[in-house]
Amino acid sequence: MLSRLNKSLISHLIILTCVWLPTTRASDKLLLDKVIATVNKELILHSDLEEACKQLALEGKVVNESMKMYVLRELVLNKIFLAKAKLHDVKIPKTSIERACDDRIANLVQRFGSEEKLVQVAHQSIYDIKKSVKQRVKLEYLVSWVHQHLTENVVVTPADVKAYFNALPLHNRPYYPASVKVCELVVYPKVNPAREAAVKSKLLSIKQSVLNGLVTFAESAKEHSDDIHSAVKGGEIGWVRLGVLAPAYESAALALKIGEISDPIASEFGWHLIQLTGRNKDQYNTRHILKVLAPTEEEISLAQVELNKIRTKIITGTLTFEAAVQQYSEDKETVARGGVIRHNQQGEVLPGQLIPVESLDPDLFFAIDALEVGGVSQPHYMAGAYQPAWRLFYLKQKVEAHPMNLTQDYEKIHDYLLQQKKKEAIDQWIQTAKSECVVSFSPAYETVEKLIGLS
Repeated sequence: MLSRLNKSLISHLIILTCVWLPTTRASDKLLLDKVIATVNKELILHSDLEEACKQLALEGKVVNESMKMYVLRELVLNKIFLAKAKLHDVKIPKTSIERACDDRIANLVQRFGSEEKLVQVAHQSIYDIKKSVKQRVKLEYLVSWVHQHLTENVVVTPADVKAYFNALPLHNRPYYPASVKVCELVVYPKVNPAREAAVKSKLLSIKQSVLNGLVTFAESAKEHSDDIHSAVKGGEIGWVRLGVLAPAYESAALALKIGEISDPIASEFGWHLIQLTGRNKDQYNTRHILKVLAPTEEEISLAQVELNKIRTKIITGTLTFEAAVQQYSEDKETVARGGVIRHNQQGEVLPGQLIPVESLDPDLFFAIDALEVGGVSQPHYMAGAYQPAWRLFYLKQKVEAHPMNLTQDYEKIHDYLLQQKKKEAIDQWIQTAKSECVVSFSPAYETVEKLIGLS
């Protein structure tokens, strides 16, 4: 809903994810705390500000006095937005809130390693944690609704785009780097069945040792698992929400009883022994022992031969690249997008399909460097941590480096202007909020009034 708003528009949501703004006015809390601001008699306490700043510090951000003033500004603005939502009697979708809350809890549990560790760090019961998270999710929904409501009629016309471009001095027009749209077709080396059988036999031997009480599952994971991240924790993956892990892994895990160990299970990452350690309605926790089968030289060569045959069909015109992706590619993520690559060198998912050449993975850059648009690369071997693969790359589009112009950059300019207009609509509404809301600050924080524009 807010994907096109810039950072200054969604900062209110960021703060809301850090702290739940309580509406209580209980006298016992006020004796231990102090009020630093009010919005229509709703209180913002010193503890609210400190908690928000503490969360930012945990995320690695520098929290100085200037940042504290900014955080307080966002807390006040959120209160104003919530007052707006209250006037419109916004209905909160229960199902969506429950789902978002469950996702947050699952992520927190996974981050800290277990529900017990989360409770220990938070100094709260899991019930109180869930209650607090649900309140935050509700508040985020309400603030999002207000943003959408205030900007739903904002439009940018072609005339607006043209006028903006023509009014922009030449020296202020940005210079865009060369960018490309690249598709890939992925084929994984196939492991010899005899090698797979040997790994399955090894895992069955480990399972039997655990069942015989000669060793614990955790000890075996530390000694034998190729998943170094979970091995150090005795193979524990942590609590995850249904649908997060590989389907084959999840299906096998959920078929187990608590404490039970699976037979060897294959996934795209290798072969697993799985022990189910916990489960509730929407989440489960497991330990696993992973054995990765690195392909041999012969298996790698056979996959290259297979991919060369596919490439020949594409080059000779008997098969389009797009059809070949759907028919032969073994990477489910890119197949769903027609093979389009959307990750930059850092693994970040980019909003569009054009990737700046300078941010391409070096292997990908050199594979397509000599291609013309419509060209297909030679098979390129890329050794990943778990799934080494042969890849064909198809250069679907290339935009050379250029100064901003209306022909190539209309969409960029349009999106920028739309973001700016939405920001202006929010800012203008804030200026009128002083006639609808009564906002006051304690003397030590009165400078925030100027930041918000309410003084």
